[in-house]
Amino acid sequence: MAAMHFTRAFASLLLCLPLALGAEEAQKPNKIERAASKTAKGVERTVKRTGEWAERTGNRAGKAVERTVDKTENWVKKKLE
Repeated sequence: MAAMHFTRAFASLLLCLPLALGAEEAQKPNKIERAASKTAKGVERTVKRTGEWAERTGNRAGKAVERTVDKTENWVKKKLE
């Protein structure tokens, strides 16, 4: 009797094994899609951050040039007076 139960349990496991393996394979594309979306979001964030940095740096450089020009003009005016 115990052998019969063991045989049934073993057969059930053998029948369920392909289903379990199939479920894992179905999850893998989901993991890949999640990883791809995370990567895409990271790239977008990096591009945005880099763009903001470049804009800030450009503004700073422009302001620095304006300050230098103003100082130079003031210096020239003082020397010519």
